[in-house]
Amino acid sequence: MNRAAKNTLQPGDWNDVVLTATLYSEQAGIIAAVVCSLIVAGLLKGVIGIGMPIVALPLLSLFIDIKSAAMLLSMPLIFSNLPQALEGGKTGRCLMQLMPVLLGMIPGLFLGVRVLLALDANIAKIIAGLVLMAVGGVTLLAPKLQLQSRLVLPAGIAFGFFGGILGGLAAMAGPLVFIFLLAKGLRGKEFTKEASLYLVVSAGLLAILLTASRQFSWLDVWVSTAAMLPVGLGMYVGQHLRDKIAPETFKKLVLIAVIAAGADLLRHGFFS
Repeated sequence: MNRAAKNTLQPGDWNDVVLTATLYSEQAGIIAAVVCSLIVAGLLKGVIGIGMPIVALPLLSLFIDIKSAAMLLSMPLIFSNLPQALEGGKTGRCLMQLMPVLLGMIPGLFLGVRVLLALDANIAKIIAGLVLMAVGGVTLLAPKLQLQSRLVLPAGIAFGFFGGILGGLAAMAGPLVFIFLLAKGLRGKEFTKEASLYLVVSAGLLAILLTASRQFSWLDVWVSTAAMLPVGLGMYVGQHLRDKIAPETFKKLVLIAVIAAGADLLRHGFFS
């Protein structure tokens, strides 16, 4: 391809590389804003250990479309959670304990991805805005549930299913499942390991489904993998700030900002 042809390339000219074409067609300032958004999301992950997509999605959606944002976040979700998922060994046993959640998550994620890929841009913004406001509100209020052992299986499937739908729609498969894991009685390292392993599995399946959809390709997977660099930088800084910032205060401020960002997405979706 000669230089003149390359300079006139438009996103629609690149079949099956939606994310790559979107970023290729943007100005340098937009690319810089996307990178900064990923750094900020990694900062949150470094400070409180969770919540990267809750911040990343509303920031990224200011500059690129929701579908491309979901694809861009898929690989950072895997790599940023993999060390915690493997920490301490007994990963196979942990995976078995997650089985009710995964059984619900798989069909939910399929449904969420199908809905996401079928939506036009404004409707996607409206749904993503509602998801952000709901997830932010639920996480902020953090209802304290206590499940009886006989309810773990059905509740796990239900929370996994709706978590999967949110994962497919907005790359946010975690918050609802986190509530289930807490209600199951998990705390500390046990909670972190199961939550991280769940995010690795759900994000891996999300990447596969998006890549298989013909709207994305393996080139987009490589772009998503490269996005781990700014996320990793943010995580490194956040981990060093962890002892200087009250995590719960920081988390509440972030979630309030996320709810506001969801409301702004709704506004853009309705009035664009």
